[in-house]
Amino acid sequence: MADLVAPQIAQPIIVPQGMGINPIFDAEMILGVPYWVLIDCILLFAIAAVFVYWLAKLRKLNAVSGWSESLKTMGAGDVQVWIITRTQKLIIDCMKIEDNVLSYHDKAKIGMWHHNTRESVIVVGGNPALVVSEDYDQTRDLISEIVLTDNCDEFNHNQEDLQKAEDKSYEERLAEAKKNNVDPKTVTKRIIVQPINNYIDYESYGRELLQLANPDGLTMKTYNIFSNIRFLKYFPLGCSHMFFGGELTFDARNLALHKKEKSFWEKYMFLGASVIVVVIAFLAVWMVPLG
Repeated sequence: MADLVAPQIAQPIIVPQGMGINPIFDAEMILGVPYWVLIDCILLFAIAAVFVYWLAKLRKLNAVSGWSESLKTMGAGDVQVWIITRTQKLIIDCMKIEDNVLSYHDKAKIGMWHHNTRESVIVVGGNPALVVSEDYDQTRDLISEIVLTDNCDEFNHNQEDLQKAEDKSYEERLAEAKKNNVDPKTVTKRIIVQPINNYIDYESYGRELLQLANPDGLTMKTYNIFSNIRFLKYFPLGCSHMFFGGELTFDARNLALHKKEKSFWEKYMFLGASVIVVVIAFLAVWMVPLG
């Protein structure tokens, strides 16, 4: 008798209510992985890439993070200060300013700067600030430094042309003097053949030579970038902010009102009382019988 076998009936896939199978995104075409899994991975990767990109951007702005932090702690007598260190690192801090002298709130830091001109003020984000450096005890004027550096470098580069122009000017003034029956000895010849190599040269003759070469004032390029290193060539040496702060603190202490000097008894009364107590203790121990 033949076996009776029931025919197989395909079981329908039961989909929960509110859900359905998408013929495109739920298709398992690549290694048995639905398309929606691959799309989600791509979207997650894009989000992570954006996060890493902006995280790298924020890390580059760590140097100026002190801008917002200093505003939170700034009081009525404080000012924001941008400090350029000797290692070309930028530090933004909040300092107090009294009588045009910048100083730290921490008394352990004796470094100070003198604010010598109102023009040396920068405005960042609508907030005024001052720029200083560790190797100079005055506030930095960025515009003046750019102009002075460019003109000094140009002056040193054009020594021959300046000398030729001065020789020509001398000949013209000499001819004019002879024409007007003026003693030629009164016509002086200016020599512009000395380059400006450092601050001593600038103070000795450099400023006068720049005035002679630029009677209408120093010129400045329309577009320029500030460089702290370029101007170091014309910086005065030995003007550290630590030296200035220490010297100013020392002078201030000497000018302070002296307290009333203690008398002899006020100075040595405690010491004398201690000596008397010790002597009495030794005598008491010596006079106590031992047995």
